[in-house]
Amino acid sequence: MRTIVLIFIIIASAATAETTLYRWVDEQGRVHYSDRPRAEAEQVQIREPMSYTERRPQAPPADVPDAQRNVESTASFAGYNSVGVNSPTEDQVLWNIGGTLPVTLSVQPQLQQGHSIQVYFNGAQAADWPAASTSYTLENIYRGTHTLAVSIVDGSGNEIAVSEPVSFHVKQSSTLN
Repeated sequence: MRTIVLIFIIIASAATAETTLYRWVDEQGRVHYSDRPRAEAEQVQIREPMSYTERRPQAPPADVPDAQRNVESTASFAGYNSVGVNSPTEDQVLWNIGGTLPVTLSVQPQLQQGHSIQVYFNGAQAADWPAASTSYTLENIYRGTHTLAVSIVDGSGNEIAVSEPVSFHVKQSSTLN
């Protein structure tokens, strides 16, 4: 548990300051982290944190007639009330999942025609996720702490809604104990 807390502290501090971190294991097998290099230390690669910049819908061009503008505004979609990851849940620990992770999402109201779902696993888009599905099983998920986030995009590729990322932990029972 202390290792997980230490990793979160390191990641959080790395997000606030540009610094180089080093990792080494001492003679007793304990893992140490520092911002000062040592001869036996290896540099820790820290990824950029996920971020989101809200995109505002553009106003219709000024040369569109008022009658057409009113039709477009009544037919336009009001937006999603909520988008999120239902399973796994925040900080959930999953044991011995065999590399497969069933994921369920919630989209309220339901997904509109022309919109698609994009799922991000550890900051990278899960390319095999079906664009209109709110449940799917991800493959090749191994031990460690992972994040999932979901966004809804329109036909032009513009993000309409984005969920908060959900962190979860995959653990494997040891055969040595």
